[in-house]
This record gives sequence, C-alpha cells and structure tokens, in this order.
Amino acid sequence: MDIIRFADLEGSPWINGGGSLKVIAAGTLAQGGGLDIGAGDHWDWRLSIADVRQPGLFSGLPGIRRVLTLVDGGPLQLTIDGTSRSVASHQPLSFDGGAVTTAELPQGPVRNLNLMCRAGRTEGTVTILPLGEHQLMPHQVAVLLDGHAHASGTALRRFDAVLGSKAAPQVIRGQGTAALVELNPC
Repeated sequence: MDIIRFADLEGSPWINGGGSLKVIAAGTLAQGGGLDIGAGDHWDWRLSIADVRQPGLFSGLPGIRRVLTLVDGGPLQLTIDGTSRSVASHQPLSFDGGAVTTAELPQGPVRNLNLMCRAGRTEGTVTILPLGEHQLMPHQVAVLLDGHAHASGTALRRFDAVLGSKAAPQVIRGQGTAALVELNPC
C-alpha cells in the first residue's frame, strides 16, 4: 500500500523565508504511465504542501507549469505577470511557473497544495472531488483534504496521500473531500 503520511514528512523553509513546504512526492512517469517516485532533484513532477506566512514574490520556475490549490485559509490574491487573480479554497489555478508572481494574504496565512510539472515532459491536473469510493489509476495520487477516509483498510489523516499502483488497484473510501492529481506524459 502506497500511503504517504503528511505528519511524517520533513518541512523545509523557502529561500526567501516567506513560508515553508513539505514535499509529498516527486518523480517521473514510468513506462506504461505509472508513477516512479524518488527522482531526487531530477523530477518531472512534484507534489507539495506549502505554508505561506507572509506576502511576497514567488520563486521563478521557468519551464514549470504550476497548479496551486488553496487548502487552508484564504483567500489568496495573486498577481501573475500583472494580472490579478483571487484564489478561493479548493479552486485549482494553473499558471506558468516562470511568470512573475506575487502573493497577498488579505486574511492572513494560507496553505496550498502545489503540483509542479516540467513542460514537455509531464502534464498534470488537480480535481477536487467529494469522497465516496474512488479507484486510483497508476498515474494518479489522491490527497485527503478533509473528512474521514481509508485506503485498503488503512485510516487516512488530513493531507495523507495515496499513490495509484499498477500492482494492485488502490481504492480510497470515505466522506469528505480529496484532491485527485492526475499525471500524464506530454
């Protein structure tokens, strides 16, 4: 069973000191579309949760497509290459990681789920879905955002992630909300 416990992940501060993050998983897509985790710094996709404590400039990531989903607090006010965007809770926003992006926190600190995909290598989407029962495909990851759920009899806590597997179908069941991350080759 491929479950990543959020509570067990080590956090690291941002270079600019404006927040911190925990990387849930990073890797490449294996032959046949499965997830290959553990590529170190040589990833084609990376999924993380970031705590944003103060307003400021995002790190420039040319060649990276970002999908940001507000999961705590908010709203979050972004200015992306001069265009203002208000980000509401559980509303994924996709944008160019190389764009000049600044964040304002009108009501204080926020927490974001971040999917980053290397252009020309991997494409990714984030869909917010109400739980019931959902079978994960080998190229998917589910992150529990709220509520109660389990996968193959193992209880999940908030922000725990379940990785899809080619070896055996992974099913997540429960009540609440999950982020379904889908990764595909370009």
